Amino acid sequence: MRVISIYNIKGGVGKTTTSVNLAYLASKKYNILLWDLDPQGASTFFFDKKVKLKNSITDIADRGLNKFIKKSQFKNLDIIPADINFKDVDINLNEQKEPTKYLKQIVSKLKISKYDFLFLDSPPTMSLIADNIFGVSDFVIVPTIPTVLSIRTYNQIVDFCKKAKIENKNILTFLSMLDKRKKIHQHFSNEITSSLPKNQILKTVIPNSTYIEQMGLYLEPVEKFAPNSVGAKAYKKLWDEIEIKIKG
Repeated sequence: MRVISIYNIKGGVGKTTTSVNLAYLASKKYNILLWDLDPQGASTFFFDKKVKLKNSITDIADRGLNKFIKKSQFKNLDIIPADINFKDVDINLNEQKEPTKYLKQIVSKLKISKYDFLFLDSPPTMSLIADNIFGVSDFVIVPTIPTVLSIRTYNQIVDFCKKAKIENKNILTFLSMLDKRKKIHQHFSNEITSSLPKNQILKTVIPNSTYIEQMGLYLEPVEKFAPNSVGAKAYKKLWDEIEIKIKG
């Protein structure tokens, strides 16, 4: 089982829409588990799931990850819903003997034979939970929006991953929420692609799309309700590109 985390320090860059769409697209070929680690529970909302059990990181550790897995409405795609109790995750982690390896220990007890990929929808933070996410991940996917702070933020993530001993080749970024009509977006997208390492930049660009914004109305990945839209085609292309990177 390979672990892919969708991560950025910044909020509002498309982490959740990326997690949901990639997990759905991957499930057409593989058995997928998506774990919503963000206490805001946006991925959980998109899959219309409600938490019936207390779902903090220590509860999951005590009872085992398998107890919290829920079937989604899509074949080959399961989800571990988020819980507001995850807001205290750093406090819980700090109480453990190996606080930076706790998540990896939990995942190692998962019945991995069932799943090909575990996707982590990560919270926008650089803290103990981030240490854990980097430590358990085979690949870190970083949605990057075309703004002045994006390069600085990405470099901070790369430095943080170095400390967690995540190899640079396993950190991948792509441009998200791009509006080609805006000159400022064109400027920063060019600056980002020219300044970051080429082997870490995915070629696919996710546009600023009304259809992607409507996912909250349909509670579905964009390909389900708008398969011919530019956004749906972009996410499909993005997953195809990531899959090649992972296999390569």
